[in-house]
Amino acid sequence: MLFTKGFFSLFLIFLLSFFAVKPLFHPDFFPMHDDTQVSRVYEMAQAISFGQFPVRLVSNLGYGYGYPLFNFYAPLPYYIGAIFNLVGFNVITATKIMFGIGILLSCVTMFFLVKELWDEYAGIISALLYMYAPYHAVNIYVRGAVGEFYAMGFLPLVLLGVITIVKSKSIKQGVLIGSAGFAGVLLSHNILGMITAYFLVAGLIIYFLYLLIRKKRLLVICYLLSFILLGLGLSAFFVIPALAEKGYTNVGSLTTGGSNFRQHFVYLDQLWNSSWGFAGSAPGRADGMSFKIGKLHIYLGLLSVMAAFYLYKKKKMNKFLISIICSLLSVLIVSIFFMLSQSQFFWQILPGFPFIQYPWRFLALTILSLSVLPFSLFMLIKKRYHLIAFIGVVILTIWLNSKYFEPREYTSAVADDYISKANLRYKISKISDEYLPKSFVIPQNYSEVSQQGITSTKDLLVTDTVENPTQKKYLLFALQDTDVLTQIAYFPGWQAKLDGKKVEIKEFQGRIRVVIHKGSHDLIFEFKDTLSRSLSNAISIFCLFLLVYVLLFWKGNYHGKKIFSRNSRADL
Repeated sequence: MLFTKGFFSLFLIFLLSFFAVKPLFHPDFFPMHDDTQVSRVYEMAQAISFGQFPVRLVSNLGYGYGYPLFNFYAPLPYYIGAIFNLVGFNVITATKIMFGIGILLSCVTMFFLVKELWDEYAGIISALLYMYAPYHAVNIYVRGAVGEFYAMGFLPLVLLGVITIVKSKSIKQGVLIGSAGFAGVLLSHNILGMITAYFLVAGLIIYFLYLLIRKKRLLVICYLLSFILLGLGLSAFFVIPALAEKGYTNVGSLTTGGSNFRQHFVYLDQLWNSSWGFAGSAPGRADGMSFKIGKLHIYLGLLSVMAAFYLYKKKKMNKFLISIICSLLSVLIVSIFFMLSQSQFFWQILPGFPFIQYPWRFLALTILSLSVLPFSLFMLIKKRYHLIAFIGVVILTIWLNSKYFEPREYTSAVADDYISKANLRYKISKISDEYLPKSFVIPQNYSEVSQQGITSTKDLLVTDTVENPTQKKYLLFALQDTDVLTQIAYFPGWQAKLDGKKVEIKEFQGRIRVVIHKGSHDLIFEFKDTLSRSLSNAISIFCLFLLVYVLLFWKGNYHGKKIFSRNSRADL
């Protein structure tokens, strides 16, 4: 075999990924649907620099009133971008690095998944198919959906964890990989995390019934459940507050208007071919973006399924591998079904589905399935032809799909276009403001944005101000008892101390209101953790220690079977 070490294969994958990441090396940046990525990296870095961790609240977004962005919006990619910004990279460069890591993550994890199933030839092919899928390009260079393509990078680890647990003598590795993958999905993208959870629970139930009917040991179910719960626990610091506190925000608007799932079902022929574009999703066939799966992916998928069943019929593929093929085929069919209008009934009854917004988001699982399937082709092809097949598929993959990995245009934007206070507090804030309080009055122009939490009025003189995302200090002189309506958005966790004593906070139009008595005062606002946040932080810390324990001390052995025997890689 050509590749004997994973490091060389990864090096080759990185070389072949050049066309996917090439636009990131351009000196200029590019516009995208979600043109807030640079701003979010900057705000995350600023929040960390003031000692906030985990980061929940940012100062400038939310029209300057304070915005609990990372209490609800999956934060993992932005932690990565913020680290590079904090160590000295320009914020635009840090954002490009964040993009690049997310792109390469998908091919690395897919390589290790398929390498485990068969060999490194198949692993590299699947890695390239996954990375160069047209929908991947849509997420990167059209939508700018950083969280989604990061989540796609963690999905192969979830599947690898399942496979390792089900068919390995040691489940330790499977629990570690699976829990890390599931936590990565949840911390990268709420919606793909929910979709993944649905598929995991459904698969767990089906597998449980299978073991029950066949009267086999059910211990493996406990191990599978443990990695799901551990992954959920690792991400609890984000997941629990995001669910528990969403009622305080206007997040319900995400399921209405242009984001209503009923307007975004895909026609079956659009999955085969749809015009490439840089506009958005629209009702009917008026879409300005493509939902194509990729003809090469479809052809290889069909050939792979036929090859698998042929090998199984000839008793050259074991039951476990054919069960993997059948599972992938099931995920493929279900994911396509949920993109079509025929699935509308299920969208209406399944909890949380309206928040998916766009049925075509299931393309992530479609691409995952089709990218893994081709390993069966390498089982069918004789070894002496592997290199020829390998080179041919690599050339076709890059030749047919690299053209999609280009932005619409490059702009001469500089950092200030994304991180100046004026742009952050109005232009960028308008793009995403759904996590502000329900009763908050949206500013209609820049003059209405918050410049400072408390400003002087005819009855109140502000003599000194110190503000950061989670703490705001003011020296005040009130000419008379004054009911002060601050320019700080109300959100659970804010506390106020007047001259060192805690005072009551009230809410009016989504903003904090406090009563200041006549005279000089020292007023401090601090953003503290609520009970749900404190509990979720504790769960994540406990699960992190548990993960370390599993890594260092737990043997996790049980009497399973390996995926392959030593002779299973015979020259087919």
